Amino acid sequence: MTDTLKTFYTSYADKITEKRLESPYAVRRFAHEKQYAAVLRYIEPGMRVLDAGCGEGVLSIMMAQKGAFVVGTDLSEPNILAAKRFAQDKNVTVEFQLADAEKLPFPDNSFDIVVSSHVLEHLTDFDQGLREVMRVTKKRAVVAIPTILNLCSFVQVGHGWFYLKGLRSYLALPYGMLRTVYALITGKEGVDEGYVGTDMPHIFRFPYILKQKARRMGFSVVEYRASSICIPYFESFLWIGIFLDTYSTRRILRNFGYGTTYVLEKEVTNDSVSI
Repeated sequence: MTDTLKTFYTSYADKITEKRLESPYAVRRFAHEKQYAAVLRYIEPGMRVLDAGCGEGVLSIMMAQKGAFVVGTDLSEPNILAAKRFAQDKNVTVEFQLADAEKLPFPDNSFDIVVSSHVLEHLTDFDQGLREVMRVTKKRAVVAIPTILNLCSFVQVGHGWFYLKGLRSYLALPYGMLRTVYALITGKEGVDEGYVGTDMPHIFRFPYILKQKARRMGFSVVEYRASSICIPYFESFLWIGIFLDTYSTRRILRNFGYGTTYVLEKEVTNDSVSI
């Protein structure tokens, strides 16, 4: 699976801009706009930032527009080419390059902050990806992953689409809930959706999993929040998600996002720079 997975992503084109940023479905746009916003709140002008697994460069460009100096890396050549075109269209300077998130081509402590937004779940070795993210940051990383304790997440792992109305998507909600209960009872990290209709793994993890992994590796979780608390199917329910988003760091509510965004820190050495 390792070689197959890497081969798949080497030539895979995400089409994130078309599918998510410019989606005709308001519920889908909302989910991803909130994910971008959850990361962007930690980016400040003048920061040197790595976007590890940048896809088509949407988030990289948003961070550069905030005044950060951004390097975006991705395993997919089509993604990197699309990101360069997108940056040129937006008249924004970002350095994009091919790289494997499990073997980042940068020295230790190279960046003020490293961002990994919905990337680690695509890797052959989730833990190795997390180690690499923390290795190349001076102190802090912002890591976002899909998590399972949300209605939209249940639909996705139940093999439906949370932004579409129809029998398949409606039935996917209870099926996804059952799969989640089974995963919890059997001690699994989460539920595998399968990526874009393939057998490539795409696990929606329980929110506590990344916290456990980070702490075992010696990193501290200084904050985490629900990236997007979305309600499936109906645009008329968007106001609920908008309201709940204002409380996305609250102790209980932060566990119920379609994704979860974590702020991790490592011990600062003498040659590191605090942010």
